[in-house]
Amino acid sequence: MPIIQCDIRAGRTPEQKDALAREITRVVHETIDAPLEYIYVLIRETPGAHHIKAGEPLPEFQQRD
Repeated sequence: MPIIQCDIRAGRTPEQKDALAREITRVVHETIDAPLEYIYVLIRETPGAHHIKAGEPLPEFQQRD
């Protein structure tokens, strides 16, 4: 069973997260021929302050206009 874990900053809409999970599932299925029913996607959301890049916390996620 492929388990794909995505760690993202909090702030995406439910629709964006659904689309992300669907596309990841599709790509895994097409790439390694895993049966769809065995592909498991886990999306974990954390605040920007918990994402540290070059020693600096990232800002909170902002939707683009």
